[in-house]
Amino acid sequence: MDPEQARIQADLRGLIQGDVLCDPIHLQMYASDASIYEICPPGVVRPKSTVEVAHVMRYATQNHINIFPRGGGSGLAGQALGRGLVMDFSRFMRRVSPPIGNTIRVQCGVVQADLNLALSQKNLLFGPDPATRSVSSIGSMLSIDAAGSHFPKYGSAGQRVRSLQAVLASGEVVELGRERWALDGPPTTTAERLASEIGSLLQRNSALLLRP
Repeated sequence: MDPEQARIQADLRGLIQGDVLCDPIHLQMYASDASIYEICPPGVVRPKSTVEVAHVMRYATQNHINIFPRGGGSGLAGQALGRGLVMDFSRFMRRVSPPIGNTIRVQCGVVQADLNLALSQKNLLFGPDPATRSVSSIGSMLSIDAAGSHFPKYGSAGQRVRSLQAVLASGEVVELGRERWALDGPPTTTAERLASEIGSLLQRNSALLLRP
């Protein structure tokens, strides 16, 4: 372990109760996914809560360290790999709350197959079904808007979402849903500000986006 890794490990272990791994064995385990690529990260973090995710994000931003979120590592494009901290949500963040009507709140590390097993007791189903659903986490499905062979009936993962709790690079935790981006006045919440900035960006570049 080089001095930089030792510093990161010591700093993060003082911030969170989850796992902070910088040993060669674990780093090699997280150096590959289902893609053809292999990139060894300087460290792996397995947070236990949203608060811990916020601590890690704030630390990484302050120290100019990249973050690579990871679920089951089933991506084919190497998106879970990189020369930064790999944040594995599949170890601890797998809580499933009791459903309220047809809506259920889950943490991003929940595997879809496990979610549907829990939902089956209520005669419910989370329909989008990628081929890797036995290992795909809900967070990773949402990040790529995964669908599957039953897309005509159930749509994609993103279409089944009512709201998302997200942690920004600053460590701020925000609840994101459907927000109006064309506001009558200045935004009053972080969610409104993000929606306004993204909406304005899309509008300014609409010609480029619509180019054949």
